[in-house]
Amino acid sequence: MKISRETRGRGGRSEAAQKLLRSAIMAAVLVTSLGPVALGDEAGSNYAENDADLIWSFVRATDAVSANLTAIDQALLNASHALSSTGIVGPKAREILEGLTGLGPWVVDCITVDGDGVIAEVMPTEYQEVEGTSIGDQEHIEELISTRRPVGLAYIDSVEGVRAMDFASPIFDEEGWFVGAVTVLVNPAELFGAILAPHQPQGGAKIWAMMPDGTIISDPDADQIGRNTFSDPLFQPFPELLAMAERVEMERSGRGTYKISGTEYELLWTTIDYQGREIRLLLSMSE
Repeated sequence: MKISRETRGRGGRSEAAQKLLRSAIMAAVLVTSLGPVALGDEAGSNYAENDADLIWSFVRATDAVSANLTAIDQALLNASHALSSTGIVGPKAREILEGLTGLGPWVVDCITVDGDGVIAEVMPTEYQEVEGTSIGDQEHIEELISTRRPVGLAYIDSVEGVRAMDFASPIFDEEGWFVGAVTVLVNPAELFGAILAPHQPQGGAKIWAMMPDGTIISDPDADQIGRNTFSDPLFQPFPELLAMAERVEMERSGRGTYKISGTEYELLWTTIDYQGREIRLLLSMSE
């Protein structure tokens, strides 16, 4: 199963309705992300007034990320329903997990865990050495076991030995008893890089993704990925950048400017929600 990089319209929606929806989305993002600039109350905005294509790329990127996370969520739900019948171990469970790995090349592995958080099955087979390992102490797995609800956007040091992002859905047997979970572990740089690539602007602008704690999970500049804005030495000489990162951490959407080595940047950001967790999507533009 491949996840589309582009957001696709629904078959029955008229062209006029699609245009109206796009306009509504753009207006909402402009109002929430740009604040007074979008309403014309602040002078000096270089992008909100003069480069609608740039803003539109950001709107489309936001929509694409949301759509692809929804597709991951649906694939996990389908797998959890199938595993309700097959159980979480055995050839049929492995077949379901193998199907999940087809979500995209950014999938690291897919596993089932039992009700205590112990890995029962894993695909692909190259990661079979993690079978029997307990991941019940991972915060998001603890949450799933406690609440019996899906979790995701969990950026973790995985037992597979890579820094990755995990999504998980609970499994209930045919009598409704909780028996464990199914998870998809992904490389976030590859996942979000693939989603955002069709929407990346040209020139001195870029769209990238960051955890609220300041960890960069996707960036056209690969050297930035995995760095934490607050703790990495690379960013410490730039107090305006650190102040902006604090705003991004605390505010779900907004606009601001900062300077790095004499170059001024304008930043827009918004929030993508998934099962109670968040990532920030950002558009940065050099003046």
